Amino acid sequence: MSESPVSLVERYLFELYNNKNVDLVREICGDPMTRHSAGAVTELTRDEQAERITKDLAAHDPFFTVVTLVGDDTFASLTWNAERRSTGEKLCGIEIFKARDGVITDVWNSNYFEGSWS
Repeated sequence: MSESPVSLVERYLFELYNNKNVDLVREICGDPMTRHSAGAVTELTRDEQAERITKDLAAHDPFFTVVTLVGDDTFASLTWNAERRSTGEKLCGIEIFKARDGVITDVWNSNYFEGSWS
């Protein structure tokens, strides 16, 4: 049985980002992984996804906490808070992840917001 979308998102946040295990991209992210934003769709290979995350970690060193994380057999909905350890800036956001065959295939996210969800 494949890993659930909720479990994949937990690993994406905690192992990949918070623990800086970028090699995990090759295990839990699709190839390609499709990122949806308002007015744009971007497909990233695993290498491109790893490069994007490596640059984010180097520039901002974010640390994520979960506010809510719920899902079913296909989707996971995440509400998060983060602190950029490089600057102390606090951000929050909401993302929807889609998974198939044990990997994250799609993510929808809006712009991030300054501050934390209350």
